[in-house]
Amino acid sequence: MALRKRSTSGKITKAEKRLEAMKGIDAAQGKTINYGGEQYPLSEFEMRYSIDDCRALINEYNQILELADAKSLQIKEAEEKLGDFYTRVLAGAKSIFGVDSDEVSALGGTKKSERKK
Repeated sequence: MALRKRSTSGKITKAEKRLEAMKGIDAAQGKTINYGGEQYPLSEFEMRYSIDDCRALINEYNQILELADAKSLQIKEAEEKLGDFYTRVLAGAKSIFGVDSDEVSALGGTKKSERKK
C-alpha cells in the first residue's frame, strides 16, 4: 500500500503569481514596496523566503513519504514470508504427528476430528 505523495502546493502557486506581480509593481515604482509597514515587513524578499521555506518543507515531507513507502513494502514482504513460514510449520506438524494430534492443536491448527461436518 503506497502512501500518497503531494505535488506542489496550491498556495505556493498563488504566492508565486503574487510575487511576480509584486516584482512588476516594484519595477514600475523603482523601489521595493513594503506591504506590511515597518513593524511587519512584507516585501518581495519576505515573500520569496516564505515560498522557498514552504517548498523545502514539502520536499522534505515527500522524501519522508518515500522512506515510509519503502518501509511499508519491506513490512509487507516480511509479513508474507512470516505467513508462509507458520503455514509450513503447521503442515510439517501434520505430516510428523498426524492430522488429529494434540501437537497440531497446540500450534493453532484444528484437529481433523474436531472439524464441522
